[in-house]
Amino acid sequence: MERVFLFFLLVALLLRSYGLGSKINSNINMDQSSLLVLKSYITSDPHNMLKNNWTTENHVCNWIGVSCDSGYNRVIALNISNMKLVGRIPLEVGNLTFLISLDMSRNYFNGSIPSSILNMSSLEVLALHHNSLSGNLPVDMCMHGLRKLITLHISSNELYGEIPSSLGKCSQLEYIFLAFNHFTGHLPREIGNLSELRTLDVGWNNLSGVIPKEIEYLNKLQWLNMGSNKLTGHLPPTIFNISSLKVLDVSSNMISGTLPIEIGNMKMLSDLYLNNNAFTGMLLFNSFKSYILGN
Repeated sequence: MERVFLFFLLVALLLRSYGLGSKINSNINMDQSSLLVLKSYITSDPHNMLKNNWTTENHVCNWIGVSCDSGYNRVIALNISNMKLVGRIPLEVGNLTFLISLDMSRNYFNGSIPSSILNMSSLEVLALHHNSLSGNLPVDMCMHGLRKLITLHISSNELYGEIPSSLGKCSQLEYIFLAFNHFTGHLPREIGNLSELRTLDVGWNNLSGVIPKEIEYLNKLQWLNMGSNKLTGHLPPTIFNISSLKVLDVSSNMISGTLPIEIGNMKMLSDLYLNNNAFTGMLLFNSFKSYILGN
């Protein structure tokens, strides 16, 4: 009787092991298929980086730019930056559901950023800067995914439309780079919800309206660049309560009013750029390493 029990137990364990192995193979095969779709969307690969390496003859975890977890079960990082690739980003990239880091920067990708990428739940780093991507950011961004996102770097593209207020739902964000695009509208006040934020770079866009006072809640902020936009109104005096701020650039806007004397009390502030605005009054700048005030 005992032998019969042990036999069936062994069979059950073998079946379970087979089923688990099949599931693992299925998952990694799905990741491989998604990457092969991406490869098919690339119209120019001048150094044949992917053409000769991303093939079914090699295990996907050994492909250039691909990193897998320790068990070779899922793709967790993709870095194909600076390869001079031309093409579009397919929806299937969003099927890489275990992806933690996605870096496709410094290429020539065009078209829009697929919504499937902006719904990924494990992603911590999204780097698509220095491409030719266009289109809007979805209004529900960060409402269905990207809750673990730490770095959003999509500068130097052709993106337009408004910065979605839902960006404030990505509560883990530490670094936001949106500069050198064509974003319009107001800087959403929901940015003030991002209590972990250290860098906010929205310079060189077409943003208008006033600077939201909610920026005062970003008490870990070190670098704030809003230069070269169409911002109006006054600088919120509470912005100078951010004791961690090292760089403040609001140059080349239409901001007016007097500058509060409290700005001189910001011990960490080393770089201050206020030129090409309509400020009045005078300040002493002995504590700053770099400053530009003039019109």
